[in-house]
Amino acid sequence: MIIHQLEAVSLTADDVAMISDGQFAVDLFYQIKFLRVSEYLNESADFFLFLQRFPYLEKLHMVSCNLKELSPYEGDVSEERDVVMMLPRINMLTLQGVDEMTHLGEQGYPLHHICANLKTLGVYQCDSLINLSCASSYFRNLTTSDVWDCKEMVGLITSSKAQCLEWLIKLRIRDCEIMREVIVSNGDESTHHEIIFRKLKCLELYCLQNLKSFCSKNITLKFPSLDEVTVTNCPTMENFCGGALSTTKLQMVQQMGRPWAGDLNASIEQLNTQGW
Repeated sequence: MIIHQLEAVSLTADDVAMISDGQFAVDLFYQIKFLRVSEYLNESADFFLFLQRFPYLEKLHMVSCNLKELSPYEGDVSEERDVVMMLPRINMLTLQGVDEMTHLGEQGYPLHHICANLKTLGVYQCDSLINLSCASSYFRNLTTSDVWDCKEMVGLITSSKAQCLEWLIKLRIRDCEIMREVIVSNGDESTHHEIIFRKLKCLELYCLQNLKSFCSKNITLKFPSLDEVTVTNCPTMENFCGGALSTTKLQMVQQMGRPWAGDLNASIEQLNTQGW
């Protein structure tokens, strides 16, 4: 079997244990670019030691794992620094059914290093995740974010962290049944009067039964590149934002397959009169 040219691999918890125990050559997985790990229930930081074997990893997909907050390494300071520096830097992270995780992790966590160049983030069926609370650096290069069926998510991101989404091109949120707004307050609006989504072109909101607003606070939102908005089955949505809104390129809002012409303010007003 030729394995040195393999670029994608799917592993279970038993596979991870065997590899971590040194049952395979150290350089066997050096060329792997896509790694899928399923049913890994060990809540220790051993997972990050395991990831050192994939120095050229680009995409990480975790399914039904129990890493609560993708925990920090529990060694001494110098040892922790060595572990972190040897970790790969991925550009795509997908979390599916990671039910015990309440947030992604703050600065200083190993995941903070892994996600420093993150471009695509998918979060699916993570039932304990409240929002995408994590280090701001996770978002600095992010271009695509897709969130689906996170039952406890009341908001996507805080207003201060939203400042870092300058490179975001596409945002899609689906079936988060208790989400009330996308950008939530964290008490710092007095210092952040304006949020500019410079690159966002596509915004899709689907089946958000309790969504009231994209952002209810008195914050100016600017979308200079936005040209596609889809809002489907958001029956309680009252307005798009509580502050000023600028959408210089937007010509159409799509709702339930029916288009509305005009700028976003006019479209929102029209949609409200007909019901979301």
